[in-house]
Amino acid sequence: MTGLLMRALGVALVLASAAAAQHPRADPQRFAMEVAALAAKPAEPGGIVFTGSSSMRKWTTLRRDFPGLPVQNLGFGGSTANDILAHFDALIGRQQPKLVVLYIGSNELAAGLPVEEAFDDYQAVLELIHAQLPEARVIINSVKIAPSRTPQIPQVNELNRRLRKFASIKRWARYVDATSYLEDPNGQPLPGYFMADELHLNAAGYAAWRATLEPLVREEWAKVSPVFITPDPPAPENQEPRPRRTFRRR
Repeated sequence: MTGLLMRALGVALVLASAAAAQHPRADPQRFAMEVAALAAKPAEPGGIVFTGSSSMRKWTTLRRDFPGLPVQNLGFGGSTANDILAHFDALIGRQQPKLVVLYIGSNELAAGLPVEEAFDDYQAVLELIHAQLPEARVIINSVKIAPSRTPQIPQVNELNRRLRKFASIKRWARYVDATSYLEDPNGQPLPGYFMADELHLNAAGYAAWRATLEPLVREEWAKVSPVFITPDPPAPENQEPRPRRTFRRR
């Protein structure tokens, strides 16, 4: 009971922190229909939830890009951390995932939110996930740069610095550098990775993101995945197959 009480208190504190922010946030209900459509799908508890803004939502090849892993794409709209806080139960909570992969932060900065408040909102999401799902692990994707948002590069770099530091002191969180591959030697975005809107990734951009992210997702999943079965090679004809071997992840 004490553990549940402490987690409930933690949730209340992070939500209160977000509510006390100085700058206004967009109304999370602008995505109500999109969230309702995602929430109407059957739950797939115990898997891997990818969620966040349009960069995640537009990753339409996610299941193909992470073969053999129980991934779900619950990205929506041009969402922010505040939107995920508001729709947490409908999306993440009901899925009870063992691993959450996040991409948020860019839209906050684009809307003029100071880095300090953008980080506070992001931290509130991370702490809420841990409070509600204390056994789950979280992958924090760094905020990416884009040709249409070059004025925000200093703020992106500072927000990423804070996220990296946060992850370094939380045993349940892991920071992933999903920005460097988009940069030229001067720290400017490489246009070849972006769509014509100069904001969202094209196929080459997603392929490079996957190459960075997939091995780390597999590493984190191995830490939390349940008993798994390794298939034996087919038995020769007229020979009884050997019993299948079960192992536990260490």
